[in-house]
Amino acid sequence: MRGAGVPILAGALGASVAISAGLTLLLARGLALEATHPALVAIILALFALTTTLLALSAIVALAGSVPARVTSAPTSPEPGPCAALWLICGEAPEPLAARLQEFLAGLARTGQAGTGQAGTGQGGSCDVFVLSDTQGPDARAREMAALAPLQGQITYRNRARPEGRKPGNLQDWIGQYGPRYEAFLLLDADSGFCAARLRAMRAQMAANPGLGVLQAAIRLRPAASRFGALQRLSGRLSGPVFARGLARLCGESGNFWGHNALIRTRAFAQVTPLPDLPGRAPFGGPVLSHDFIEAAFLRRAGWGVALCPDSRGSFEETPETITAHLRRDRRWAQGNLQHLALIAARGLHPASRLHLATGILAYLSAPIWLGLVLLTGSGAVHATGGVIWPLLGVLALLLVPKLAGLLARPAALLRPARRRVLLRAVWAELGLSTLFAPLGMLRRSGFVASVLAGRSVAWVPSGQAVAGLAHPGRAERLGGALIIATVALPQWLIAGPAPALLAGVLVLPVALPLLAGPKLWRWFEAPAPRPRSGVAHYYDASTRRFLALGGSGAALAIHRQLWADGVYNPAQAAAHVNAVIAAQALAALGRPPARVVDLGCGVGGTLFHLAREWPTASLCGITISAEQVRLAETHARAQGLEARCNFLRSDFTLPMTLPRADLVVAVESHVHAPNAGVFLQAALRHLAPGGVLVLVDDMLARPEADLPPAQAQRLAQFRRGWRLGHVPDRAGLVDQAQALGFGLAQVQDLTPLLRLDRWRDRALRLAGPLADGLGLAHIPVFGNMIGGNALTQSYRAGEMRYTCLVLRAPDMASTAPDDRATPREAVA
Repeated sequence: MRGAGVPILAGALGASVAISAGLTLLLARGLALEATHPALVAIILALFALTTTLLALSAIVALAGSVPARVTSAPTSPEPGPCAALWLICGEAPEPLAARLQEFLAGLARTGQAGTGQAGTGQGGSCDVFVLSDTQGPDARAREMAALAPLQGQITYRNRARPEGRKPGNLQDWIGQYGPRYEAFLLLDADSGFCAARLRAMRAQMAANPGLGVLQAAIRLRPAASRFGALQRLSGRLSGPVFARGLARLCGESGNFWGHNALIRTRAFAQVTPLPDLPGRAPFGGPVLSHDFIEAAFLRRAGWGVALCPDSRGSFEETPETITAHLRRDRRWAQGNLQHLALIAARGLHPASRLHLATGILAYLSAPIWLGLVLLTGSGAVHATGGVIWPLLGVLALLLVPKLAGLLARPAALLRPARRRVLLRAVWAELGLSTLFAPLGMLRRSGFVASVLAGRSVAWVPSGQAVAGLAHPGRAERLGGALIIATVALPQWLIAGPAPALLAGVLVLPVALPLLAGPKLWRWFEAPAPRPRSGVAHYYDASTRRFLALGGSGAALAIHRQLWADGVYNPAQAAAHVNAVIAAQALAALGRPPARVVDLGCGVGGTLFHLAREWPTASLCGITISAEQVRLAETHARAQGLEARCNFLRSDFTLPMTLPRADLVVAVESHVHAPNAGVFLQAALRHLAPGGVLVLVDDMLARPEADLPPAQAQRLAQFRRGWRLGHVPDRAGLVDQAQALGFGLAQVQDLTPLLRLDRWRDRALRLAGPLADGLGLAHIPVFGNMIGGNALTQSYRAGEMRYTCLVLRAPDMASTAPDDRATPREAVA
């Protein structure tokens, strides 16, 4: 089995060479050979062939992984031998590590069987946990020990007083002291996370294959705080799974090792390590910086299998949050991969191992190669014709293949319009952002390669060490962009005049423009990533001003339904009438004016302002998830002189809060934004004082959703989708849920007869709503409003909806809802 992947990998490499040869032939035909020195032509074609071979191989790997893996039953295996999980730390923050350790230990202790749906893994007696520390400095050590102290007795903690040999030395010390006790060990970095159930499955796989030396798990990136980190995670989520599956299929047991998140057979690893230093001086001599590739190659040479487990579930790591941190790591990797030039021809290496080393080397050499191609062709040193467009389009196609393969690997999502839209937006976002960053990365990598070739070495820096920011980030990139334009334009100016020079400058703008904008791009990428916006918040942020302008509510400031009761003669009065209904129902239920009122989903405060004038001594608070509504509400409160009594908070009203309990809680056309009725009712209970009253006015189904005919069920789905609703309850079901929580039913008032369903805009929406829905425009707030509004109106016309005022009384004793109130900071998160 260990050689099964070799013919497939050879076939993939052959196909890559064939694709590269075809593109190189097209490039040769597109060059003006009679006007270019033959030596330059040969150099250009050779460099182009090298880089396109790497691109073609990446595309083939992605395509090989685009077909989901077949689900097969796990092979019968003997009971795995003793295992150790090793976390290696060197100055990283210990508190996150302690939290991950605690979760991992809990998973080990639980009983159960992997793959049966049970939560446990039952490994507590066969897997020990070690924290191997190279952290230096008394304060850092004390912090580390304090963070890990609660785990005393569950882990073995060791700090090396003299951390020689970096990470490999730390691991070798453990192998010498503890290794013989364990069949295998799980190797993890301080920022790694791993699931105990995943470890159990990998242990079983290794036990079933005695010749397997390393089982490398695919890795997911954790959510990042910066835009740059978010871009790396997005790229990994889109293309990472297909690359992992493709590598696993093509390489078989001639795969690679990434240095962490891998299960390693102790006897096999001890057989090939420690690695000897390379002869000569750094950067090409001395300790091997990228030692993991070499360890995999030596394991394969010794006859051990090295396999990739493509399933990334339960395997995590963090990604550099800043470009500076990313470049520091990339500089070390550049030197480490170029050191492999001295080892790629080592005797006895497996062909697949040589290929892995070659791809790592080319990954860094390709940056200066592409930069050289841009300069040589743009400056006129190599003369090109219009025919070069075809090989360039071929290169572009190869770059797009992994992204398309990532889409093809998700056929179920592509068949669902909503998920397809999300995927396509993600692909376009990743493509655009990576295109902006690519010239910056190319220039920096070219500098790294030049630095190594010039004999400049970089020392290994612990990942936990703070990264000093650059004094002028992006300035070198801006200078590089200017030099690229000057390098291609100046020779053209001197040889052929200003017009060709201008054309040459324009042709290199896709590379030069991001570099010229380097300082701004650098700051933008390192800025905090925007928090995911609530769909409800975005809907109301975008729509509230339009609702106020078109709704005709005037001074009532209403964005809810108009009620045309007796004595109501204009839209402003109709919009305000629901407030009168609420005030009357509250007084009837309470028997007195309330001292404190909370409005859950308060809009711009229209209802609260009405109630504040009704009850001059009451204190009122409105909660809305929309920042725009809070701004408008506070502006209107100041204009009406009510800012001292009416306060507004931006929050999700279903979250726990520390607000004083209220005598009256109001919710007008807002409770349907909660995930379900139970969540809303429990939130209302947390806000209510014992015996307080909840007045809820909203659209409710006339009968249970399960009893709806297909046409009405479709309208209900459109209503929810268009207006961003979490649920739409039936009236009787809502009352039942409230009573189950301890509410008493005080009043039910059907307000449906007071609605008008034949306004001119209702008639217009009969055409606009279905058209917008058919075009898939529900995600755009203005069209979502049309879709939801038409579906709701048609539901009322069909008699399937009832506009209801529901009055509920909280229990007289303390609330039966869990009193899980949060801090004030959490309340407005």
